[in-house]
Amino acid sequence: MKFILFFVLFIGAFSSNDKAEQKEDPAPYLVYFRSHMNPCVGALIHQQWVLAATHCYSPNLILVLGNSKVGTKNRTEQIFKPTEVIHYWNKSDEYQEHDIMLLKLPRPATLNHKVQPVALPTRNFPTGAECTVSGLDWSMDNLSNHPDLQQNIKAPLISEKECKKTRQGRIIKYGICVKFLKSFHRPFVELAVATVICQDTIQGIEVGHFLGESIGVYTNIYYYVPWIQNITSTR
Repeated sequence: MKFILFFVLFIGAFSSNDKAEQKEDPAPYLVYFRSHMNPCVGALIHQQWVLAATHCYSPNLILVLGNSKVGTKNRTEQIFKPTEVIHYWNKSDEYQEHDIMLLKLPRPATLNHKVQPVALPTRNFPTGAECTVSGLDWSMDNLSNHPDLQQNIKAPLISEKECKKTRQGRIIKYGICVKFLKSFHRPFVELAVATVICQDTIQGIEVGHFLGESIGVYTNIYYYVPWIQNITSTR
């Protein structure tokens, strides 16, 4: 974990000299998981529920909505400690096949221009559909362990056959993959590719490390919508 984080900071410091390229993109549904482990990102899908990858769980998680800049207060930061953590893999012994969990906030988040839920998918999208990969990244001047920039990257969906050629694409039961566009100027890291958004719905949550890879593997949220709706409506 420490090696991955160090590498991320290293490439962030030297991949570009143009700070204008690092403008912050709007992604008000992103939730930063602040912990002592390798940082992770989830998505707000309801005023009181966050969707994330199970491997992001650690004890004493702090969930940060709105402002992600550590040490900067702009009245948009909302901080929560989850009251419930529900792993899908409780229903299955095949943990790696279902890398998805739900976290309940102790109270509803206050919605504003920096904090908004993202809708659940109502269908699968075809190969070639252009989606948006959203996550958090490190700015050039940020040498801390915590990311401080919201980033959106265009990336098309690739076929299931091509997805299954990747190691994690073969492991995950319900997966989708995206192909990162070569025109993007920075190397990809795990945190910068946390969610896949297709036509304003969350289609995927990341399941792997993307250090230098051109393909990202994600859990396909569409297949878990009944489970998600059941949990969020009854708990």
